[in-house]
Amino acid sequence: MALIICAVFLMSAGVLSADQDSLVLLKETGQVRDGKPVLALTTDTAVSKILSRGLAARCLRLFRYQQVYLQKKGGPPPEPAYLLLSSRQGGFPCYGFFLGDEDKRHAAYVDLWMDSSLTGRFGSMDQIFPHELGHIILTRLAGVSDILQSNQVHAIGVRTDPYTAFDEGFAEHFQVMAIDDDDADPSTRALALDTERRERAYGNLRAYGRELTARWSPAGRWRMTFPLWFSETEQALRYHAVKNNEFASDAAVPQWLLNTGDPYRAYLLENVCVGDVFGPRKTAARMISTEGFVSTLFYRFVTSQALQQRRRDEAFYAQFGTSQADVSPLENVYLKLFHAIGTHKTRDLVRLVDAYKIEFPEEAGDVDALLKEALLGQTLPAAPAIWLANDRFQTGTTLFDQLRGLRRTHTFELNAASLVDLVSVPGVDRPLAESILKGSPYQTIDDLRSVPGVTPEIVSTFRRMAAEMGRLQTSKWSMEEDLQLGAILYPYLWYALGCLVVAAGLGASFYRIVRPVRIFRLILNGTGAALVGLPAGWLYFDVGFMSLVAPLLLFGVPAALWQLIRCRAWRPAARAALAWAAASLPAALMVQPLL
Repeated sequence: MALIICAVFLMSAGVLSADQDSLVLLKETGQVRDGKPVLALTTDTAVSKILSRGLAARCLRLFRYQQVYLQKKGGPPPEPAYLLLSSRQGGFPCYGFFLGDEDKRHAAYVDLWMDSSLTGRFGSMDQIFPHELGHIILTRLAGVSDILQSNQVHAIGVRTDPYTAFDEGFAEHFQVMAIDDDDADPSTRALALDTERRERAYGNLRAYGRELTARWSPAGRWRMTFPLWFSETEQALRYHAVKNNEFASDAAVPQWLLNTGDPYRAYLLENVCVGDVFGPRKTAARMISTEGFVSTLFYRFVTSQALQQRRRDEAFYAQFGTSQADVSPLENVYLKLFHAIGTHKTRDLVRLVDAYKIEFPEEAGDVDALLKEALLGQTLPAAPAIWLANDRFQTGTTLFDQLRGLRRTHTFELNAASLVDLVSVPGVDRPLAESILKGSPYQTIDDLRSVPGVTPEIVSTFRRMAAEMGRLQTSKWSMEEDLQLGAILYPYLWYALGCLVVAAGLGASFYRIVRPVRIFRLILNGTGAALVGLPAGWLYFDVGFMSLVAPLLLFGVPAALWQLIRCRAWRPAARAALAWAAASLPAALMVQPLL
């Protein structure tokens, strides 16, 4: 009875109609019952209108197909797609809630920030809703995974593990599809051709890469402001880099950056910056552990005309409560994927490909051709996973933790290792790392003995790292518990204060060389130049030019004019301006990457 009343209410509010797949909007009540949130119905005409078109509408239809499929296999009856418009920023797939007094603990819902942009931006609601609903669809089909492997927090270019990459890559490919959908909002479709946004994203990455590879970059703008620009850039990469298969290639890492003893900057370069499509390729094992590549593969899979055109008999579509005539070519591929995932409970790319070929053997040739192209001529790996934890190399917790405020032991899988992973191991230099990569895959750690240059001591180190990985896995680490925003952001503040002190001290010294004044004025002038110069360089320009010009305009020009009025001579005025330029020079040099 309650469901009927809800349906009538929602239909009258314009949220549901009898001939469309259902979307129910929810709001927070602030109450919790049995550990689950208590939510209430709400309406939002703008949200309902946007999510009733384009890929969002197609995903609502796919969500219903998936639920009917599972119901016919003994699962619960279908539910509407629930969307919570919450006060929590971001997007999340969630499971279990109470709708007033009605127990919905077995239902899923998408949690999106109520103030999210609806359309027209990379990562707007019409893209993130399908993304999060994709997580729910995959989890319902394959089941909840309790496999714990990499402890690296995922991002589009981070090599994590096949399970994390599969889950995130499946969800992220929907964002590409949302922008390219023929029925998408015009402002969202325009993103595909928005060269200004694309160039801004790739320009950010190039500038960031220059700082990482520069021998001198103590306070570069792009690392100091990383939390301010990376999210928007990553959303753009989820479209452009995914479509171009750029996560199949490696970012170029200079030799000297691997020889520093602490390859953290090389790690950041490898995991933040995209590779050149004509550059060195990643190994297949690394590709399938990188969500950006998995997203590319799913995108190519569902848009393959060969796979779209291969239809099944009516009995196949009846499992989903539909017919062959009512299924579009795109939906046809998704339903086949759903069947392979649901039948074999696949949680990684290799098993999904095997499952798909088992269920649809006549399509194996098309799948192999698609894989060969995406993998740049390689085949999917079949070696066992050999997980290692290198406690001698500490990364930050998430890429936002650029200054390693929350240090985390670096973990990696031997058969999916990169140069950076291997040179971080004590006793392994770049030539030996390249030999180890060339000799992969390995069945056991002892197989490393066959690699020229690998000593018994190095094998013992790898064994120790395998034991450390086992200890970490049994400790059941929690990534979410480690994500303390303050602990990540405070190091930026303290480092910025340290830079200000150094720039102020050097600025005072430089000022004194040109124009000796009392110590109090030196301290005041050096501090003023640093306080204006460093923020100007961090926030407004990607070069040190503004760090030099801003203090000069704010302090140097007025000082020169004062001296000109006071002394009626150009020499004191020029000396005052030159002194302020000298005081500003340290801040400019600290911001500017050199060498």
